[in-house]
Amino acid sequence: MTRARGVIGSRSRPWGVAYSAANRPRPPSSARWPGTAARTVALGLAGALGVAGCGGASEAQDDGRAYFSESIGQAYEIGSSDARLDQLDERVSFGSIADVLATPGGYFVADGLDPRIVLLDRSLDPIRIIGREGEGPGEYKFPSRLARADDRILVLDGGNGRVAYLTMEGDFARSQRIPGVASDIALHPELGLLVAGNAFPDHYLARVTTQGDTAFGRIPEELRVDAGGLFRWPMDLVTVTADGVIHVLDADQLVLVSFRPDGELASVIFLPRDLRASKLESAQEAEETFGGPTRVLGTQSVTTLGPLDDGRLFARVTSARPDSVITKGLVLDPERLEAIPLVFPAARNGQSTRGGIYIDGLDRAVLNPMWTVGLETAPIRLVAQNQ
Repeated sequence: MTRARGVIGSRSRPWGVAYSAANRPRPPSSARWPGTAARTVALGLAGALGVAGCGGASEAQDDGRAYFSESIGQAYEIGSSDARLDQLDERVSFGSIADVLATPGGYFVADGLDPRIVLLDRSLDPIRIIGREGEGPGEYKFPSRLARADDRILVLDGGNGRVAYLTMEGDFARSQRIPGVASDIALHPELGLLVAGNAFPDHYLARVTTQGDTAFGRIPEELRVDAGGLFRWPMDLVTVTADGVIHVLDADQLVLVSFRPDGELASVIFLPRDLRASKLESAQEAEETFGGPTRVLGTQSVTTLGPLDDGRLFARVTSARPDSVITKGLVLDPERLEAIPLVFPAARNGQSTRGGIYIDGLDRAVLNPMWTVGLETAPIRLVAQNQ
């Protein structure tokens, strides 16, 4: 089968459902995966602030998978903004905000429409503008993803088909060509550059070295899809945790697929059942709205995936509840099989609540308020269920 995916849409559509998927078959939610030695389970939402879990840890299902829920009754909550960079600030303005990367000294911001990187300090004051539009060293066509590896900042420049390496101060160091159309990047301490994209249809990733490009992370048979010959823009996400495990967020199936450095499958973990079902349904509805599989390139519900200092992962995904509490992301723990929501209380300003969010550790958030190209920062704290 051929694996192909894609994305279209506008940032103005609510809850991040700005994309639609090709009308291709999906495995049923109860599908078992025979022959897979790695565990196949489902993450359960933490039972915090009224977020329903997916059943107790001892609950068994007939389909052979286990469902877990958090029992500590906690959630991460975002407080009021304490620093702002307005979209009309005379010092710097963005054409778009494609990605934000937190570092100890500040924030790197990728501008996709005005191709460049902007470095801000911890108070969101501009420090320097890095690069410009072009094809030469230190120039960009569409910088879309940022990643950090030790003392280097990696910039995925899809327009030029390469990854740029910057110092922590923002100086250009070198660039590296990448194969195919890429959706995300990560740097592994042993394997080198890993690129999520469509270079190898039966694999999630391409491993890029000076000796050439090789396939990595074979897609489990039951997760493969056939796009019927239609082009689909790749949207899978990739990150590496400190233990060397490579994690891929399958954008079509909303499944976290993890690999050991030797390429062996480590685990296949579904995102929380109710959230996953809602997002897949929204994708199908969006496809119908946009005119079917010949008119769209794909769908993307989880927009960033990154490691946290404590070994867990953060997945940026927006979901609303009937009581107006907005979930902006999930703290994923593959070991304990928990997904703790990062929530906005209902009383927060609607514009900020519905914007994008980037995590600076687990104590601060960088917000991109919807309908704007500005930025804000705000503290994050753990709250108990009875709050």
